[in-house]
Order: sequence, then structure tokens, then C-alpha cells
Amino acid sequence: MSRSSQPHRITMHETQGCLIVPIQEELSQGAAQSIQQQILNRIHEKPVHGVVIDLAGVQIIDSALWTIFINTTRMIEVMGVPSVLTGLNPGAVASIIDLQLDCDAIATAMHLEDALQILTQNKQIASEADTNTGEQLEANAAPAMGTVLASLET
Repeated sequence: MSRSSQPHRITMHETQGCLIVPIQEELSQGAAQSIQQQILNRIHEKPVHGVVIDLAGVQIIDSALWTIFINTTRMIEVMGVPSVLTGLNPGAVASIIDLQLDCDAIATAMHLEDALQILTQNKQIASEADTNTGEQLEANAAPAMGTVLASLET
């Protein structure tokens, strides 16, 4: 098997319940797609609360590579996990803007720590919403159950 046909392997690690995907080198489209599949497989195998894709090692982003990253974040979100792109250098940001690439539907952060803070805040907000929803359902269920019991007694 030639080097170009081998899947591009990337080391991912977990911290604070989030999957961290550091990309420390320039990528071909094929390598980016391989990483995309690895991320999705990893989330499916072991759920996490968020994903940070750290692009600090990527100096040049063209429209094809950006589309892969955007689609990856959308796929992660469809799986029910929030994601943040981080580590974009000034040259990559300038390319994204110059090429008028879509960046509205994604969360970005300057540094890994910022991305983790965004994801842990989202987790906290979601947890509080679940708790409030559960309490509200219990409160609404009590009168309804009383009505059912009263109707059974008559």
C-alpha cells in the first residue's frame, strides 16, 4: 500500500469530557476526510460533551479544505455534540475572508482553553435546562395525576 492510499492517522485525546483533535500539519483533502471519519467514529464509539478541532498547524486553508472542516462540524452537531474550531492563524483567517467562505454556522475560539470554556458552559446550560424541564414536567404532572385519580373515584 502506498503512503498516499493509507488513511491519515491523528492522535486525539479527551479532557474535561471533550474530544481534542490537534491538527499540527498541512492537510490534503484526502487526509482531512480521513480525519473527519476518525472523529465521527470516535464520537460514535465513546460519546463526549464537545469536540475541539485545533487547526494551529494549518497555515493555508482553501475552499475545499474549509468545506471539509465545516461539514465535519455540521456532522458532529448532527450527532448531538457541539464543536468549536480553534487555532486559526491570521493567514488562514485572511484566506477564509478573502475567499468569502461561510463561517457563520460554526463556533470558533482563539485558543484551546477558550474553546473548552465555551463547551463546558454549553454543557452547564444544557444541564440546567434539563433540570428545569424535569422539575417543570413533575410540577405539571402532579395536578394532571390528581385529575385522573379524581375521575377514577367518581
